[in-house]
Amino acid sequence: MSLKHALLGVLTVRPMTGYELKQFFDSSVQHFWNAELSQIYPTLKALEEQGWVDKHVEVQESRPNKKIYEITGSGRDELGRWIRNPQPTADLRDPFLIKVFFGANLPVEDMLVLLRRQMEEEQKVLAFSETVLTEKIREGVKYLDLPRHGLFWTLTLEMANAYRRAYIDWCERSMRLLEESLLEDGTSAPHGDRDASRAG
Repeated sequence: MSLKHALLGVLTVRPMTGYELKQFFDSSVQHFWNAELSQIYPTLKALEEQGWVDKHVEVQESRPNKKIYEITGSGRDELGRWIRNPQPTADLRDPFLIKVFFGANLPVEDMLVLLRRQMEEEQKVLAFSETVLTEKIREGVKYLDLPRHGLFWTLTLEMANAYRRAYIDWCERSMRLLEESLLEDGTSAPHGDRDASRAG
């Protein structure tokens, strides 16, 4: 995802400081994407140079001055162009799948433990998403009075939840298949160890 366009999108809600943009990300889109302040500030500077956002400084007496960013007309045009542009299929990059791919190098029992732990982590994230994030979106829509935005925000949350449920189902099926392989083989030694014992 383009951080530039994500920031432009958030700024259509209202003008914000860099810190407020970070808070918005954490409370609205963390189920599928995140951004750090170390990335946000340089990107805001680049957006300002391109004329897609304006910055004004709000002077504060007892606190550091606030730099508030607002999307410009050309920024809205660029956001609309980007949204309309077809999106290539996303790459599936999951470090855990690499471990599973090479799982034959471990006893089946060890892979079962890893799969169960992974499933439990996905269950925790799903539970958080279905409760805390759902409530955050509801509160945000109410506070900002943006019911139309809420519909689209909810669609992204539903997609994230569907992915988590599918991942949990896959973990369960994988464990079941591995348990069946234990019964068929009568052993859980890695293939390399079995081959060595046969050679001996």
